[in-house]
Amino acid sequence: MGVLTLLSFPLSRSWRQKRSIDQEIKGLQSQASKLEGKNSNLKNVLDYMQSDQFVEKEARTKLNYKKAGESVVVIEDRPGTSVTASPSLFEVPPAPPTYPEPKTVINFNKWLDYFFKVQK
Repeated sequence: MGVLTLLSFPLSRSWRQKRSIDQEIKGLQSQASKLEGKNSNLKNVLDYMQSDQFVEKEARTKLNYKKAGESVVVIEDRPGTSVTASPSLFEVPPAPPTYPEPKTVINFNKWLDYFFKVQK
């Protein structure tokens, strides 16, 4: 009986270690698959950005280029209307809003407030 007890503790410890390692492996494998998916999406975007179609589109919209034989028509804004430009891949997104730093309270004062409802 004593021998069985002495053997069960190291075996249970090694079983728990193996289980935690297996869980960590599963987590890392799922993280790797997510990164592979993101990598393939970025590769598709890069391929599109290197294509002639993308270069032509950007040259037309950003640089006002035209093909030979084409004519460019400029439509001016009517009064009272505003034109919103569509965001491009190259534009920097707006900065996130800033929030004021929360007031720091000493832990001791938090306990006093919790137990004794001290009003300041």
